[in-house]
Amino acid sequence: MELKNIIVPLALFICITYAFRVLVDAIMRYRMLREPGTEDLLRSILQGEQAERRLASLRWGLLATALAIGFAIIDAMGTDEVTPGAIAILLAATGLSQLVYYFLTRGRS
Repeated sequence: MELKNIIVPLALFICITYAFRVLVDAIMRYRMLREPGTEDLLRSILQGEQAERRLASLRWGLLATALAIGFAIIDAMGTDEVTPGAIAILLAATGLSQLVYYFLTRGRS
């Protein structure tokens, strides 16, 4: 089975799902703007979303940094093939980044 037979439908599904989510969010925001007396609610929702975006950047930054360190360790070991040890290093780096994210943000929730 060719790789493009898997990747293209998967990418199409992800794009359609994302577009649907963006559309639903836009409709909800429009309705909230049209309702009278929801300024405080709208302001609190927008502030919450802004904080979520900041935390999402932190999470992805930690993940990318941890994976870069994991790849550097694999390269320093001289491994050129996919081995269980190399996969374990990448999984450990991913898990470690998520734990660091949790400990950095646990007081914010």
